[in-house]
Amino acid sequence: MNVGYVGLGNMGGALARRLQLAHPLRVYDLDQHAVARMVEAGATACASLGEVARACDIIFLCLPKSEHVRAAVFDPDGLAGALRPGALLVDQTTGDPKVTRQLAHLLAARGVALIDAPVSGGAAGAKAGTISIMLGAGEAERARIAPLLTAISPNVFHAGDVGAGQVMKLVNNMISGAQRLLSMEGLALAAKSGVDPSRALEILVAGGARNAYLDKQAPSILRGQLEVGFTLGLMAKDMRLACEFGADSGVPQFFASVAHEVYKLCISQIGADAQVTAAAQVIDRLAGSHVVGSIHR
Repeated sequence: MNVGYVGLGNMGGALARRLQLAHPLRVYDLDQHAVARMVEAGATACASLGEVARACDIIFLCLPKSEHVRAAVFDPDGLAGALRPGALLVDQTTGDPKVTRQLAHLLAARGVALIDAPVSGGAAGAKAGTISIMLGAGEAERARIAPLLTAISPNVFHAGDVGAGQVMKLVNNMISGAQRLLSMEGLALAAKSGVDPSRALEILVAGGARNAYLDKQAPSILRGQLEVGFTLGLMAKDMRLACEFGADSGVPQFFASVAHEVYKLCISQIGADAQVTAAAQVIDRLAGSHVVGSIHR
């Protein structure tokens, strides 16, 4: 079994490096520095998507958007033209479930399966082997891919058929994205009202407001450490997809829509490439509070 990985960015690179520990990979990315890092870890570089497709039975993809996945598969120099019947594509992109299902339908006509396995837990979770994997696949593909996914992390959750993993990733990011902003606002309110941010955080995590953001990221933000490897632009993209999917599904997205607008505001202030945690700086600025970097050590 030959395995390939396409897309070696912050998340894809971390997932590929974890998988490389258990299975040799053939890799491709437009960023040659990212490819070189994987080669140093023992992977084999491919010069084109076609070379990956010709060499591999199973190919993982982790790209910024579903549009990039579509291009990587169906562009004239993409994977589809060289894939053999029986090949399996595993899309780990945080993407649009509708597009994922469309691509799976088109590939099925060629005798190729596509499933989705997006993740939650950040590059640190991928590196540690603790990341959560949300799998959308039929039973046959689920059994086929299980050994490789569990090599990345034992935390594999079968959400349903193709596209279900993407649905759950959007739901996850919708909730965590809105929760993050509300937590930032709460800390700003406490600080502006005279409560030391570190004491406010201590109280919140001991009560009903406790959440993953307060547990894992707020302590670093109070120290002024904003690097998490996930940008405002990507968060805004995920919130947009969640809102659009909600509209298509007839499910109201009141809070997600407001959160999406706040992320757009943050981008207008500090740019799409800023870290998502930098939204706390925008809220500090609007509130006249001092939460970011309030702990100096």
